[in-house]
Amino acid sequence: MAGSRFPIAPDAPEGERRAALARWLTHPDNPLTWRSIVNRVWQWLFGRGLVESVDNFGASGSKPTHPELLDYLAKEFVADGWSLKRLIKRIVTSHVYQLDTKHDEKNHLVDP
Repeated sequence: MAGSRFPIAPDAPEGERRAALARWLTHPDNPLTWRSIVNRVWQWLFGRGLVESVDNFGASGSKPTHPELLDYLAKEFVADGWSLKRLIKRIVTSHVYQLDTKHDEKNHLVDP
């Protein structure tokens, strides 16, 4: 389904087209939607997305720096009922978020 074209006839009534688009965007076989939402939230919180090309997310954009983390957060986001509040809480209560933000050249050399 994720790779298929818009799954309804173009001459269908507008309400049916919108409903079909919503079903297609939120279908479990279409992970791009949830991954892009998670990436956008990550960018809001950290200043940079797990995929740096936040506005060009997909095949022509840059690759995720941590694809397993992106997939994990996306699956948890869906499992939590698409709750942005729970996603943000999950991220801001993580060890990564709570680390000091002061620049340390030694640490930067190990993990830029």
